[in-house]
Amino acid sequence: MPPAAFSPTAGRTSSLRTRLRLHSACALLLIAGQGTGWAADPTAEQQYWLELTNRFRSDPAGELEKLANFSSPGVWDTPRSDDAHIAYALNYFGTSAVDLAAQFSALTAAPPVAWSSALNNSATTYSNLMVTNDQQAHTLDGLSLDQRIENGGYSTNWLEIGENLFAATQNIIHGHGGFVIDWGDGNGASPGFGNGIQNPAGHRDVLVDSAFKEVGIGFQSIAIPGGNVSAIGPYVVTQHFATQYRFDGANYFADAILTGSVYQDTLSADLFYTPGEGLAGVAINVYEDLSGILVASGFSNSAGGYNIVLTGLTDGVVYRVEAPDTGLAAQTFTLDAHVENYGAPVTFYDNVYSSFMVVPEPGSMLLCFVAALHALAFRSRRHSS
Repeated sequence: MPPAAFSPTAGRTSSLRTRLRLHSACALLLIAGQGTGWAADPTAEQQYWLELTNRFRSDPAGELEKLANFSSPGVWDTPRSDDAHIAYALNYFGTSAVDLAAQFSALTAAPPVAWSSALNNSATTYSNLMVTNDQQAHTLDGLSLDQRIENGGYSTNWLEIGENLFAATQNIIHGHGGFVIDWGDGNGASPGFGNGIQNPAGHRDVLVDSAFKEVGIGFQSIAIPGGNVSAIGPYVVTQHFATQYRFDGANYFADAILTGSVYQDTLSADLFYTPGEGLAGVAINVYEDLSGILVASGFSNSAGGYNIVLTGLTDGVVYRVEAPDTGLAAQTFTLDAHVENYGAPVTFYDNVYSSFMVVPEPGSMLLCFVAALHALAFRSRRHSS
């Protein structure tokens, strides 16, 4: 991170990504087998960041409108953001409202990503390493990114991996905004910051990449020395993104994951998950709608989130999601399937997002559930090797 381009409250982010072809993945499968992960729950703040990430993936242009203020398309309002740290960064780097609007108009929505405890483990380990070394860089441990995530317990059967870093995150919205807007030096080696947007906008590209299905968002778990000048926090953040495959002896699959949250909208009353609103232990069941066969199930975790792998489900079949303890009507979805080439064809089933929001009934202390299920059926964008 060049000192001239670094500001303690603006901060620069850093990103990295890798793509694997299946002839290599097969060798890993035969030699190393499939990895296992830990089942640690996200914290409420991590669940919040996951919800923000999926909100951005579902509506990129709409997310920009939530993070920044415009008086008209391509024209900044005052302040440039309701978050003071984001507003400072946009002013510090001289970020162009015109260029932002143009870039976001070209983005397409992507399916949601699900929480991975193994990726969170590797991400947390790396955030701690940035604190210890007082650096924001992708090479501090001398490992490749695949070694890093596999050491954290992620499957060796991976197809796509990516990493975002931000060692001076002031709060969750500031960190999320840093990756989404991707403010920074857009001028390369030339003087000044150019349009104030990193070129390319790698962090944003990782965030909205439809090939990614899982994420871990790791905050440092050790104290930040007072003498640090780069990894200063208060949140030192690593995001690890990945996609893994399943092989049934004949074909390769990247299964869909049902992800979402159950929360009571009583703290912020903003129709969105807020830390402290999550409800734990709520049963979520998935059935084939026609036959009534239970195909998957799970419970909301301690932060109110859930992530249920939909192994073996197929496109063109109607499935329903029930939260039986709520008494609500079932929600239905169908899966979107598409084939991607990794040296061998892999059938991707896009993830599905669902949200169960609890609101107080008018004039009563009782709570009622309002459920919304959004099957984000957007085709994956292809990537070049």
